[in-house]
Amino acid sequence: MERTYLEIIFLCGMVLQVILLLPYLPDYIAKKYHHFFNQKERKFLMFIVCGYLILPAVYVFSTWFSWFDYNLPKWISFPAAFLYGFGFWIFYRAYVELGPSWSPGYEIREGGHLLVTSGLYKWVRHPIYASFLALAVAQVFLLQNWIVGPAFLLLGFPFYRYRVSREEKSLSLHFGEKYESYRNQTNALIPAIDQIDFAQLVGKFKTFVRKRFKILIRKKAN
Repeated sequence: MERTYLEIIFLCGMVLQVILLLPYLPDYIAKKYHHFFNQKERKFLMFIVCGYLILPAVYVFSTWFSWFDYNLPKWISFPAAFLYGFGFWIFYRAYVELGPSWSPGYEIREGGHLLVTSGLYKWVRHPIYASFLALAVAQVFLLQNWIVGPAFLLLGFPFYRYRVSREEKSLSLHFGEKYESYRNQTNALIPAIDQIDFAQLVGKFKTFVRKRFKILIRKKAN
């Protein structure tokens, strides 16, 4: 896949993320900004904005960083694009599965905050942050530049490390042993190997292929 197409895919993803966040903007607007992020987190957010928005935009619409480009095999672009799309799917599903338990900050909503441990949360404790990890890794392959490619991955790490620590302390205080048990059984961002039932995944894949094959045969027959 040509570099231009990869850059277009990346830009479309940025627009898609804005669209996915639109339903949640009222909760952000309803309260003051400082309620969601402390001073340290706001500084970290500036690094994220730089790594995920500013540097990629400058790279795509100018030639300032062209001296630092690298070229990867074209076949890598397809799994990279898939990972990028998969990251947005995780992002969307994580918000949906949280439902009323989601809050714009890390605070606990009294009376309506449940500990969600099903769906994506069965596999990882922080799928929203896992989605950002997928997007950051995909950026390395979509924007093939030594400065811009790894920018989100490197500049976003301090924020997420600090933020996850704060959220986990809050959840542990609120849910107590229930959350501690959940934390001991579930990884933060990447599923544990022993959680993955490979036989079940292979079975589902075979079923999917068979169904698609039958549909194609019926279409040809008609």
